[in-house]
Amino acid sequence: MEAASLLAALDGVCARWPHRPALVCGGRVTTRAELAAAAGALAAAYRRLGVRRGDRVVCSVSNRAELVMALGAAWRAGAVHAAADWQLTGPELLRVVELTGASALVCEPRADAPDPLAAIRAVRERHPALPVVVAGEGPLPPGCHAFAALTADDPGGGDPDPPSPEDPALIFLSSGTTGAPKATVGYHGNLAQRWGRLAGWLRFGPDDVHLAHLPLSHGFGLMMAMGGLLAGGRLVLQDPFTAAGAVRLIGAERVTVLNGAPAHFTLVLSRLAGHPGAADTLRLAVGTAAVFPPALVREIWDRLGVEFMYMYGSSEGVGVATTDRGDIALGSVGRPAPGAVKIVGDDGEPAAPGRTGEIAFSRRVYPVRYWEGDGGGAVRGEWYHSGDLGRMDAEGRLYVFGRLKHQIDRGGLKVDPVEVEAALLRLDAVADAAVIGVPNPVLGEDVCACVVPAAGRAPALEALRGALATELAPWKLPRELRVLDAIPRTRLGKVDLPALRALAGAAEPVPA
Repeated sequence: MEAASLLAALDGVCARWPHRPALVCGGRVTTRAELAAAAGALAAAYRRLGVRRGDRVVCSVSNRAELVMALGAAWRAGAVHAAADWQLTGPELLRVVELTGASALVCEPRADAPDPLAAIRAVRERHPALPVVVAGEGPLPPGCHAFAALTADDPGGGDPDPPSPEDPALIFLSSGTTGAPKATVGYHGNLAQRWGRLAGWLRFGPDDVHLAHLPLSHGFGLMMAMGGLLAGGRLVLQDPFTAAGAVRLIGAERVTVLNGAPAHFTLVLSRLAGHPGAADTLRLAVGTAAVFPPALVREIWDRLGVEFMYMYGSSEGVGVATTDRGDIALGSVGRPAPGAVKIVGDDGEPAAPGRTGEIAFSRRVYPVRYWEGDGGGAVRGEWYHSGDLGRMDAEGRLYVFGRLKHQIDRGGLKVDPVEVEAALLRLDAVADAAVIGVPNPVLGEDVCACVVPAAGRAPALEALRGALATELAPWKLPRELRVLDAIPRTRLGKVDLPALRALAGAAEPVPA
């Protein structure tokens, strides 16, 4: 029987296995009973601080037990958990607080920052009456509340007004790598059903151990973590991600489920080369956030010996996924249910099978809603327009190619950077790659390949063009080449475009 709300699902799994570990973080183990007690105590504290049903609680905390406790506390208090990346600057965090109209803030000072309390101070200067709960081991700013003290209190009072399926449960802030962040809303009933079905599809159970290294402040990371936790599994929290740390945790905690972007899997596989048998407990890998080259997928299948799910989606709560090896080998992310997805041409009309256009999702299936506005025009009546390029074949397979806004316009001919990146990653001389447009005084833009060379290799522009000439049309071939030490990526594993442009601009072009 499906839970009516995320709170009901969380309460149910904590009551069923109270003494089993729920969270492992930095050697500290939190049982389900301890998780439930901490969430109840914090919810009671929220009420004392003035948080009421429907209010928003912004949470800017790294992947640690306190984040999951704060999530449960917001739901128990009838409030909405607004997930903010814990690395936000003061002005960025202030914008989140004001965008959501937050009634409280849970924040972790950044110990690695020159001024760890700068973000909290920026919020309190503008909103001195806003209750601020501070997680972590650092100093407690004046007027703030210590997370540890609030969660140690007697919860008392119970649940005066538990959420209904129609109530909002979460607000996600998009990563904003290609534009201004947007706040999207997830609902208790819809998410409880979708996350439960995903867990059933992937056979999540109480014996599974999930490495949670993707930020839980983002939709995919939280969906995979909570899907595992609500099925009775254990979360092993890691932040920040390092391949060495991930491999160590996989072996020490006997991790069974590993998620990530291509960069995460590439780094883990490289690290495992010197540790045979270190990942023998893995049974499932889930990949998302970017295109997975066929060679990488084969390596995941062969070297890790796991089932692989290829997933495409966004913080808006839309998504398509598949575990079908045949479809994945073709580059497809799966076959959406009839009527759930359509491809829209430049004229706004549905495109024929095989034609490339914008991917749109039915809001009857995915109830996309923004906290304010329409997401810059993304919501259009009964459809959510993703801003992603894709096509569907005659058998209903969906293929994703990249962002509409990230297209390169070379004299009126459109170039999809993702297509060029995928071709570059198939070359033996290339360890990693990303593609951007650079100014051309005549054509508008040229294609620039940013490449991390494979060990012992020195890519040359003409050699790369020659190798790609059998796969790409002439106008898609790189006209410039920048060799970098690494491709900058966000914590989700996506290419960080502003950082990439800065690095590429500082690098000398490789002569033709």
